[in-house]
Amino acid sequence: MKRIVKVIFPPLIAFWAFAVFLKFSPYFHHIDGLHEMGADSVYGLIAYYKVFAPGQILIALLTQWLIIMPLWDRIVAKPKSAIIIFPSIVIICLAFAFGIAYVIWDTATGTKHLVEICLFMTGVQLFYWIINFLLLFLIDWKAFRKADTPNL
Repeated sequence: MKRIVKVIFPPLIAFWAFAVFLKFSPYFHHIDGLHEMGADSVYGLIAYYKVFAPGQILIALLTQWLIIMPLWDRIVAKPKSAIIIFPSIVIICLAFAFGIAYVIWDTATGTKHLVEICLFMTGVQLFYWIINFLLLFLIDWKAFRKADTPNL
């Protein structure tokens, strides 16, 4: 049962936190929906997120189950493995963000726009993963506690 909670709870809460941020952020509050998609902007990305959120949640649950849970099990068994795993996730986020940003980037807007899109997408992904791993830690916090009694 705890495993199911660790697969379902963190992705849903991370998506919910991001949705709440978008809902109450004055910068993104006026985004309506379909007509914003394909606008090659942050607004288009947010509109995409709003329309395709159910599919993205399904992908997040599969990613959590097939990729993140084995990594998390390794972190719980050997906490020092986080030294390799967390920076690797940051690098993967940067790589995917650059790839997506490059695909949607219009060369007429200049390289600065490419960098801005890449950093924004990296930030969105890292926000998601920070919330996700923080919740996993809170669920498994007892596994990281040191023994209260000294070894004799």
